[in-house]
Amino acid sequence: MVHSKNIPRYDSVLINRLLIGNSRLTHSHILCCDYPPTCQLCGLPVSVRHILVEYIGLRDIRTKYFTVSWVAELFQSVSNSIIINFIKEAHFYHQL
Repeated sequence: MVHSKNIPRYDSVLINRLLIGNSRLTHSHILCCDYPPTCQLCGLPVSVRHILVEYIGLRDIRTKYFTVSWVAELFQSVSNSIIINFIKEAHFYHQL
């Protein structure tokens, strides 16, 4: 688990959820015996990868914070605080 005293605990938990690719938004359907959520714009399944690097609806916000092609590249080259700021501006902070 990635934890730093520099960031709040919720942010640390969120970064870890993003790292493993499991979040409340992307996996809660399993507990609810429901269908996986799909992106309203492209119809693809909502995933951490989709939110962080693929979803074209977030392209402008994404380029403001980082330009990466892969999730692994994101966590290697971008600080956790920048990722959190992106998630907040994209309005996913309390959904993930």
